[in-house]
Amino acid sequence: MLPEDAPEPVVVDDDRWRAAEQRRRKLAERLAWELAHPDPDAPPGALSDFVAATALRVRWASSIEARTAFDQAPHLIAFGEKFGRLQGRGGVILYVHCLEDSLDEWSLVVPYEPFTGPVLVCVDDLEDHCMWISEDDPQTQKALSDLRTGIELALTTRAELIVKGSLPPD
Repeated sequence: MLPEDAPEPVVVDDDRWRAAEQRRRKLAERLAWELAHPDPDAPPGALSDFVAATALRVRWASSIEARTAFDQAPHLIAFGEKFGRLQGRGGVILYVHCLEDSLDEWSLVVPYEPFTGPVLVCVDDLEDHCMWISEDDPQTQKALSDLRTGIELALTTRAELIVKGSLPPD
């Protein structure tokens, strides 16, 4: 029995939480598609109107969610979690979502080949926007380099596990 002055327990609205998760995942997938399929009339490297309106520049050091996504995404790719790979005029774009029903709430969109352009992190709290991790300092540049290396190693590990039969084919 709780004391009379105990705070009310927090009740999680599962439907609202799942709706936010689905919105974030769809946003990340749309952003990946936009980066893979840029307007053919736009100059090279130009962002679509949708990406430009959605992405908010954020410094690496100021975002725990971005650091978490950068750290976890390669592990999820390597060990069998689903991720998306889109290819188009804009190159190969990867997107990775955190595990469903986890305490984390992120989706990562990464231009992989070539590894140029915006690295985007979508989180539930930003709703219809995402964080654009910009390379404005040495710490961020190192984090982006480490992310690329982590993804390359993850894809190699995943391929080896598929060949060994430890993971189903993609």
